Amino acid sequence: MKEANKIGLWLMELNLDEDFGIIRCSHKTKETIITALSLVKEIDGVRVILSPFKTSGTIRTLKKPYNKEK
Repeated sequence: MKEANKIGLWLMELNLDEDFGIIRCSHKTKETIITALSLVKEIDGVRVILSPFKTSGTIRTLKKPYNKEK
């Protein structure tokens, strides 16, 4: 893939105890990254399902407690 270096993917936070992480990317590559993550089926021999829960324009919005959003 010629454009792989232009995706600009960063793992901002990973919490394995609560099964979530925050990935940062360009708004132009968001759909490409979501598609690529949906193709991941296994990590270190463990079957996984990676699915986006929420997307946002800012990291701060993603870090707000879920109970305050309702």
